[in-house]
Amino acid sequence: MKKAIAIFVVFLLTISFPMITKSNTIYVHEGQSIQDAINNASDGDTIVIEGSFHENIVVNKKITLKGINATIIGKNGSVVRIASNYASIENIEIKRSDAEHAVVEVDGIAYIKNCNISYGRYGILAKSPASIENCFIYECGSGIVLGNQSLVKSCNFTKDGDAIECYGSKNIIKDCGATNCGVALVLQNASENVVEGCRFYKNNNNEADAFVLSSHGDVFYNCDISYVSFGVRMMNCTDELITGCNIHDTRYGVEYENSRGSIKNSSILNNRFGVSLTRSRITMQYNDLKNKMYNLQARFSYCDARHNYWGKIFPNKIKNQGSVILKAPWVIKPLHGEKSVKISINKERQKEEEQYIPFNHHSFRRIVSNDFDPLVNIKTIFIVRRVRSFDMQKCIVKIITDGKENESVFGYDSYPDWRAIQDVNDSKQIVTINIIVGDEKATIYYDLARGDWYGDDWLGDSDGYGHIVMKKYEIWFDVTYNDYDGDGLTYWEEVNIYHTSPYVNNAMDDPDHDGLPFWWEDKYGFNPQKWDNASLDYDKDGLTTLQEYEMYKNLSDPFAKDIFLEIDYMKDYRPSNESVELLCNAFATHNITIHVFIDDILPNKERLYYNDLVSIYWKYFLNDDMNCIKHGIFHYEVLGKYSSLPRGGHAFIGWDNLDSFVLGGAYIDEWRVGKGRRIAYASLSMHELGHTLGLFEYTFPGIDNESCNAPWMPGFWIYRNYKSCLNYRYAFQLVDYSNGKHGRNDFDDWDNIDLTFFTHSYFYP
Repeated sequence: MKKAIAIFVVFLLTISFPMITKSNTIYVHEGQSIQDAINNASDGDTIVIEGSFHENIVVNKKITLKGINATIIGKNGSVVRIASNYASIENIEIKRSDAEHAVVEVDGIAYIKNCNISYGRYGILAKSPASIENCFIYECGSGIVLGNQSLVKSCNFTKDGDAIECYGSKNIIKDCGATNCGVALVLQNASENVVEGCRFYKNNNNEADAFVLSSHGDVFYNCDISYVSFGVRMMNCTDELITGCNIHDTRYGVEYENSRGSIKNSSILNNRFGVSLTRSRITMQYNDLKNKMYNLQARFSYCDARHNYWGKIFPNKIKNQGSVILKAPWVIKPLHGEKSVKISINKERQKEEEQYIPFNHHSFRRIVSNDFDPLVNIKTIFIVRRVRSFDMQKCIVKIITDGKENESVFGYDSYPDWRAIQDVNDSKQIVTINIIVGDEKATIYYDLARGDWYGDDWLGDSDGYGHIVMKKYEIWFDVTYNDYDGDGLTYWEEVNIYHTSPYVNNAMDDPDHDGLPFWWEDKYGFNPQKWDNASLDYDKDGLTTLQEYEMYKNLSDPFAKDIFLEIDYMKDYRPSNESVELLCNAFATHNITIHVFIDDILPNKERLYYNDLVSIYWKYFLNDDMNCIKHGIFHYEVLGKYSSLPRGGHAFIGWDNLDSFVLGGAYIDEWRVGKGRRIAYASLSMHELGHTLGLFEYTFPGIDNESCNAPWMPGFWIYRNYKSCLNYRYAFQLVDYSNGKHGRNDFDDWDNIDLTFFTHSYFYP
C-alpha cells in the first residue's frame, strides 16, 4: 500500500486549488441562465443555482458551481463541460447527453462532488485529472471514464454498461460500489492504478466485476467482489496484485489468461472455480480457498501456491493440466475466517397496476340490417401480412370467402401484403372465410357490423389477433372491407357506436389523447373515445401498449407475446436463413412470436471485449440516438469472430438493462460444419437470448453448468433430463428450452421465462 499512498499524495499536490483572496457569490434561479452567470463571473467566484435548467454549459473559469435542489438537463453535446483548471461542481443533478458526448466532460483539473449523473453515453469523461467524490452515476453506457491521476471516491453506480473504465495510470478508485451494471470496472492498457475498499456485487451474471486487459502494476486492495460470472478477470497483464480481498459467490473468482500476478491475504470462497489459470504465472500465498468445483485449475501455467488454506487439512480440488503447482507447505486452519455472506438488495421494480382485458372472447351480437353499409357495395378484403412455413417450403395460400376462392403462392417466409377481395351479401352480417395454407385449414367468421371476427382466431387468443399457428405453417392477416371513408371503421360502428361521420376518415384521430389512434384502438377492443393507460403491458412481454402500437407494422400484438431481435454481424458470420427459422419455430410452438431483423455489417475485429460491445451497442444498435425507438423494444445480437470469452458467447449490458448478447462465429465454425453449424448458431442464439429473458444458473443449477460439458463430468449425468439449450450438454445441438417434463433434475424454462426482464434487469434476487 505504500505505492498507493505515494500516488495519492502526488494526486493531491496536482489537484490542490490555488490560494484565492477574493470571491463573490452569484445566485441563479430557475428561468435564468447559468451560462450567463458563468460569463459574468470572475475566477474564485461561487455560483449557486436553484431549480431546473435546460441548457448545456461550459465552465471556463476557476469557479465553484453549487446546487440547491438543482437539476441541469441538456441535449446535443456534453451537458457540462469543464474547460478550465481548478473548477468545482457540487450538489447538482445532471442528466441527458447524446450518444457521442458525456454528461460531464472534464478538460481541465476539476473537482466534482455530491452529484447525481445519469442518462448519457458517458457519465463523466475525465480527460484531465479529476477528483470525483460521493457521486451517484446511473443509466449511462459508461459511468466514469478515466485517463491519468484521478481520484474516484465513495461513488456508487447502477444500471451502467460499464461502471468505471480506466485507460491511464496512477488513478485511485476508493470505497466505490457498483451493482446491476454490466461490468463494474474495466482497466485497459492501464498501469499503477489502485482499487481500494470497493464493493462490486450482483452485476450481470454473464460479465465480470473487474476486467483487466493489457495492464501492468495495478493493485486491488481490501475489496469485496461477489455475485457475478467473473470476479476479477485478467488477460495479457503483468504484475497485478490482489491483496486483502474477499471474492465469493461467483462462477470464476479470479481468472488469469496469459498473465502474471499475485494473490495474497485474501479469501476466495464459495465460487464455482476459485482461481483459474491459462498460460499464466502467478504467486498465491496466505489465502483461504474453499470453493465448489475447483480451488485451483491451471492449464500450462506456473503457480506458487504455498502457505494457503484449502478448505481441508490437505490441499484439495486442484486440477492440473500441464502445469507446475507448488503447494507445500500449506496451512491447516483458515487464515482469515469465512467472510462470505449472502447479500440481498431491494428491487425497485415498478408496481404493477391492476390490468383489465378490454374485450370479451368470442363476443357476438346479432344485428339485423337490410344493408350494413349503404354507401358502398361491400367487398371484404382479406390481407395476408405474413406467411411462414416451419420446414422452409413454399406456402400455397387459398382464401375462400363465402365459397369464392382466391389463391396465391409465396416463399417460405414472406410479407406479401397480398389481398383477397370478394363481393359479399350486404345484408348478411357474418361472412365465412376459410384460410387454407398447404394442406392445413382454419375458419373465421367476419362481422360486417363490428368489423371483427371469431372462430379459429379471435381477439385475445393466445397466439394473437390476426395470427394463426398451425402444425406446419403460421399466417398473419387482417380483414376489413371497402368502407367509404377508408378509415377501417364500419358504417354500423360509426353511426351506432362512435357517432362519427362515415364520410370522414377518422383513422388517425385521437379524441381521448392517449397517444393511440382511433383505428388501432377499435381493432384491438379499446374504446377510442375513452383514455387508456398506454404504459400498461397487458401480455407481459415487456412492451407497453404504446410500443405495441408503434411496432404494429412489424406485426406486434398487444395481447400476444412478441420478442423483437436485431442481429448485426461481421461479414463472415451472417446467420443463415435456416438458423433464423429454427429460432422462430421454437418460440412459435409456445405462442411467442420472435421477429428477427438482420441489419448492419460490423467492422472486423478479432475479439470483442466488454467495452467494445458497449461501443457497438451505441453506434450500431442505437444508431447514436439516445431516443432510438428500438431501446426497450428490441433485443440485440452481435455476431463477431470471437467474443471476450474463449467460447461461444455471453449476454451483455450496453446501457441500462440486459437486452443484448454476443456470439463468437469463428468459435462455432471451428466446432460444427454444414447443417450442424446452422443448428449451432440457432441453439447458441437461443441460449444467450435466454439470459435476457431472466434465466441464469441461480434460476436453476443446470443452466451454464460447466460440469455438464462432457460424459466424464458429473453434471453431464445429473442434468441429463434437463433438455434445454441452456444446458451445456445440449448447447450446439438443441434449439429449444425445456418444458420440465423429462424427469428428475429437469426444469421448466418456458414457464419461468420473464419476457419483461430485458427492460428491468436485476441479478441474483
